[in-house]
Amino acid sequence: MIIKSHLFIIFFLCSFFSISAQELPYLSDIAVPDSIAIKSYPVLRTDFFALFKENINSADSLILELQAKELIKRATFSDNKSDVAKFYLTLLDLRNADLSDSDFSNNYYDYDLLEYLLQFTQVNELNASYEAGLLRKAINLYNNSKIKEALTVAEKAYKFSEKTNNISNKWLLKRLIGGFQVDYGNVITGLQNLKEVESIYVTGKVKEIHIYNTDFYNRGVLAELRYSIARTYFEIDSLDEADDYIEKVKLYAESVGDKDHLDSYLGLKAGILIKQKRYIEGLEITNQYISNDYEKGDDELSHSYAMQGIAYEGLNLDEKATTSFLTADSLFVVAGADYYFDELKYTFNYLLNHYKKEANTNKQIEYLNKMISYEESVGSIKESVSNGVSTMYTIPELTAEKEFLIRKLEKEKFTSNAGVILFLILSCIGVVVAIFQYRKKLIYKKRFDNLKVTLEKRFKNEVSSSINTTSTSETIIKSSSPQLKSTQTDKIKAGLKTFEETLMFTEENITLKSLALQVGTNSSYLSKYINDKKSENFSVYINDLRINHILKLLYSSEKIRSYTVSALAKEVGFSNPKSFSNHFKRITGLSVTYFIKNLEDIKEVSAKEKGDSVIDFLERINKTG
Repeated sequence: MIIKSHLFIIFFLCSFFSISAQELPYLSDIAVPDSIAIKSYPVLRTDFFALFKENINSADSLILELQAKELIKRATFSDNKSDVAKFYLTLLDLRNADLSDSDFSNNYYDYDLLEYLLQFTQVNELNASYEAGLLRKAINLYNNSKIKEALTVAEKAYKFSEKTNNISNKWLLKRLIGGFQVDYGNVITGLQNLKEVESIYVTGKVKEIHIYNTDFYNRGVLAELRYSIARTYFEIDSLDEADDYIEKVKLYAESVGDKDHLDSYLGLKAGILIKQKRYIEGLEITNQYISNDYEKGDDELSHSYAMQGIAYEGLNLDEKATTSFLTADSLFVVAGADYYFDELKYTFNYLLNHYKKEANTNKQIEYLNKMISYEESVGSIKESVSNGVSTMYTIPELTAEKEFLIRKLEKEKFTSNAGVILFLILSCIGVVVAIFQYRKKLIYKKRFDNLKVTLEKRFKNEVSSSINTTSTSETIIKSSSPQLKSTQTDKIKAGLKTFEETLMFTEENITLKSLALQVGTNSSYLSKYINDKKSENFSVYINDLRINHILKLLYSSEKIRSYTVSALAKEVGFSNPKSFSNHFKRITGLSVTYFIKNLEDIKEVSAKEKGDSVIDFLERINKTG
């Protein structure tokens, strides 16, 4: 915890120095207290570097700032430019350290101070400090994803290390350049540099180069180098070499208990196994890597979930693969979308095809945009690719597919709007049809009720009294008694009475001539009688008798109601069911099936209420309607 105190009394040194803070740029405006100013230069210098090196993350940045200010003033006064550069370089590191409680560290790089330092050291030919400044600039550019610029600056620094014969910095920069080259896409050259640096640690030459490094420190650097080499081999699909190097990292991590390197081993080992199509083994280690307690960045987890998705796809577990790829994508977004890897392109392509199967045009456009962004960010600088994923598409092809989908979406939107309009039109038509059907139903209901009442009255008369011989020629629908006096008409009337009572009209193929013979008259008299007295022609007369008869049968017989239309037609003498149906509807205004259904419904309700006597049954019909 850093403790800050308010300075109510500021002491200005009235010493032999005449240089003010304003004449020296990028120094604190706070005056140096006498607790610092009274110390001698050598003591203050020693204290400053000791405090900075001991524990920078717990040091009081204000004290260090004021010490640096005092030291830079004194070194400038004494024209010790080398020390001025060193103090400024240390001040730069201080301000850009992760000191969250410090007023002087806001987690951004002090570019102005860095550029001033580079200019100062270059003008004054302080090559070692200039080289150190270049190194810091290269690292900062790399951390801001400016790989090409970082590589250029690092190579420039490397040339200065050769010029100054700074062997330690030379090998440090060679390692840095190798990593930058790999990330920039120049994998072969980058690998050569990394393996060359590895050799000085393996052979022990590192002790002559970095003379102040401990063996423990050198082993850690070697493990980091080997991890970088293993990861590079992984990216170019040299999986046997990658596996060999990552196993060496594991041996080191287990020997010293380095959890950081053990965790890195799990992540990369899982990826190697999955690329080797050893999916089950790879999944086991991937899940172990994802679920362990070691803290990981969202970018690292994104890569692991992408590899997990590839494994699930290889095992034909498509649902799990989709879930893993979606998780990889969401973590990539959370990470800031600045960590690109080949499997991310594969992730986008898989999800694009997934949404093609689901016909989700909006999602297809989303992942086409992500693939285009990937190509623009990564594809343009890659000099080699690992497994063909990066070359699966080109930007023009992706753009063309995206534009096609946009046009399709616009067309679907237009079609959807047209569909809405059509739906409204059809709905209106449906309402009109429903109203029409409702009114039609009411009309049919009224017709049925009228017919029911007529049948009820007719049936009651037949049950309560003997049949009137003078009324047998009446029909159910038409109840008329022709009053003819001539002998011939009486004979015809009597003959038709017998014809109707004996139900001879239910026979097929009845003709006017055959009926005239039965009645004892000729066809002309019979036709005239029927036309005059019945007010209908012979054909209509016969068919009316048949329909009235089938109505009585349907009304009184449950068995008859179970007949088909064809059977009903045959029952009353119709040879053609269609002709029967047409005459039935002409007389009743209802279809045969509608009449039977409604008659059955009434009788079912009536049967539950009372016994099935004819008179009571007819009364109930009239009540239920």
